[in-house]
Amino acid sequence: MRWKRTVAAATVACALAVAGCGGDSSSTSGDSGGDTSTGDTPAQVAQGGTLTVAHTDGIPQLNPVIRTFGWEEVLFPLLWNGLSKADENGDVVPDIARSWSASPDQRTWTFELRTDVRYSNGRPLTSRNVVKAFEYYLDPRTTTQEANKIATIASVRADGPARVVVQLREPNALFPEAIVWVKIVDVDNVGQIDKRPVVTGPYTVKDFVPDDHVTLVPNPEYWGDPAPLREMEIVKATDTTSALGALRAGDIDVIWATNPTDVASLEGDPDLKTVEPEVPSKYVDWEFDTTAPPFDNVKARQAVAYAVDREAVLQSAYYGLGDLAPTNNPLSTNNPYYGGELTDYSYDLDKARALFEEAGIRAGDTITWWGTAGTNAEWTTAAEIVQASLREIGIELKIENREISTWADKFYPAGKRFPNFLVPNLASFPPSPADAFGFYRRGRCECNWDNPEFESAYDAALAEPDETKAKEKWATVQEIVNREVPLIIPLQVKVVSSMRSNVEGVWMEGGGQLHLEQAGVAAE
Repeated sequence: MRWKRTVAAATVACALAVAGCGGDSSSTSGDSGGDTSTGDTPAQVAQGGTLTVAHTDGIPQLNPVIRTFGWEEVLFPLLWNGLSKADENGDVVPDIARSWSASPDQRTWTFELRTDVRYSNGRPLTSRNVVKAFEYYLDPRTTTQEANKIATIASVRADGPARVVVQLREPNALFPEAIVWVKIVDVDNVGQIDKRPVVTGPYTVKDFVPDDHVTLVPNPEYWGDPAPLREMEIVKATDTTSALGALRAGDIDVIWATNPTDVASLEGDPDLKTVEPEVPSKYVDWEFDTTAPPFDNVKARQAVAYAVDREAVLQSAYYGLGDLAPTNNPLSTNNPYYGGELTDYSYDLDKARALFEEAGIRAGDTITWWGTAGTNAEWTTAAEIVQASLREIGIELKIENREISTWADKFYPAGKRFPNFLVPNLASFPPSPADAFGFYRRGRCECNWDNPEFESAYDAALAEPDETKAKEKWATVQEIVNREVPLIIPLQVKVVSSMRSNVEGVWMEGGGQLHLEQAGVAAE
């Protein structure tokens, strides 16, 4: 998936992330808490060799600004750079910026650029390119999943050839992480990007056939550590079964997002191994319309939270690949920002029954589960688990699955009313609280939640540069969300990728993004 809000398995999506976890006003890097799991260290990778990387989705286009599918993100760090990036330890560190600083009010950010960065056509990258790229992202005619993260930018200007100054409308102590996925594309090349892309990353494109394959070779103009491979091919697999067979046979080296049903079969195979995020930030969420009965009543929402057998959902629907979210929190319990005095919503039908009754929902009443037909089988499995639980207290969960566009049209975009519906969905954000809770902000969540107390607490936390104080303020944000239950979050999901045992240097971010910049074949 992607650092974004997903509202469809294939075609319907909206971007809802605000900022990331970063450092204080004078730091060039921050700490987002180790959201990654590594393969092996790049030092063990031999120079040369080839890798074939597969997924069942194809890559339809190359422009990172207007990406359409999560699988496209595998290309981003291979081909492009931003001012900042997330490293293997989960820290936000400089990329083409060599340092940054913020004004005391966290509204003005100054980025000092490296002077050795060149595009693959040999042209130097300067502050003018950075400004032009940001203007492209900010252009209302540009459809980008980064829109919410950069929405508070008032201006971006060059201050000499190697300095960029960003002025914000609102304070944001975490701005460097907010722009991790803002890649400094050559805007003049956008019209030709699918044919002759001009890039800055360790690889460049040798060949691209949309929805089939992308072939990469080392970029001779790259300014960082040289690409370990002489060639990398990213291909579309026919299906998960054939992909796994090709991996076992050695025809494929890496599979991104291995089918959960296949992961257990890889254990004990000496020729294969897996990699997954240490702190997952991709979570299952079920939405209701918080502005319409019965779920405009917080007690009804709390009742649903208690009625979910999270352990059963994790094991039966997601094959154990995830972490329970007993406090209904988008942050994993091992996220360093997880905290606050939080109610535990572990499975308790007695509490659920009592809260339903207080909310006016009685035995014999019906709630509708609005899922998808022909895809997301795990959603139906989860629905059947909840259905069985609710029947024990006399409430019926009517499961209705529809074609994906019909499903999405019921509740997307935010602002639509869908009373008495429970809608399964999936979200993937960076592991910072600013991103995870940014989705709850007014006008962003399809749940239509609008809570002034939350908005005020979020703004205060986002503006706090002191890490200790920031954690306290983010704990307050979590307490409000925990009490109000705008969404049902039963668990965080782990995206597991699989590979041949001789592949090294692969790692994954919390949202499941695959990193191959230093991937290669193990040195003999």
